[in-house]
Amino acid sequence: MTQQRFANRVALVTGGASGMGRQIALSFAAEGAKVVVGDIQEELGTETVALITAAGGQAIFHKTDVSQTADVDALVAIAVSHFGGLNHAVNAAAIEGEAPELALLEEEVFDRIIAVNLRSVFLSMRAEVRAFLAANTGGTIVNIASTNSYRPQPGQSAYTSSKFAVAGITKAAAIEYAGRGIRINAVAPGSIDTPMLRNAMARRKRGNEADTIARLSLIGRFGTVEEIAHATLWLSSDEATYTMGHVMAVDGGYLSR
Repeated sequence: MTQQRFANRVALVTGGASGMGRQIALSFAAEGAKVVVGDIQEELGTETVALITAAGGQAIFHKTDVSQTADVDALVAIAVSHFGGLNHAVNAAAIEGEAPELALLEEEVFDRIIAVNLRSVFLSMRAEVRAFLAANTGGTIVNIASTNSYRPQPGQSAYTSSKFAVAGITKAAAIEYAGRGIRINAVAPGSIDTPMLRNAMARRKRGNEADTIARLSLIGRFGTVEEIAHATLWLSSDEATYTMGHVMAVDGGYLSR
């Protein structure tokens, strides 16, 4: 039987339509949480909810452009109104896409990556913290950062900038709200087998899969979305009550080199 660490709690997941976000939403539901999925991809987000309800869980989807204030505020408000509160939030929405080098990077591409990967985290955290403070019940937030937060890759100046800043805003907010019952942490995934990773590999044409794995992992494989979900749920759980302002690398040892 699956452990029910989140029974009678409400969890919100942005970017829950696919990849890591979807698995995090499914894992929260499997452990008893009522889940709110926010994503701009309506069909896939609805599919996530269908998977949860088919397994006996409770979930709703709300189409959300996480770079837009009104959309994010509405998502959090719907979580509170529909399920009666908010206990946990995971900000996983992100995009990836670059030019070969900084000098060739168009402003529009830079602005879009910053908007979806960083502005969205600010907007989401602000709305989530406000909900926690209004209810006076505390809560947890986990932001999805990246190993790029610590080790930049060529051709990813905008993406690296956004994820470096996600680590920074996580730590800054954790300091501000630790004394008010709000724990804020982040997970820094390494090379996780998701559509985003596969698309990036195809676009960059950087050798075969074995070469990529050899560069990015100490154990001869990509990580799984389940492994990211395990880390995220632990940071969200009562097992991690003394952990705050931490960016947990789940990277197959990549950053240890």
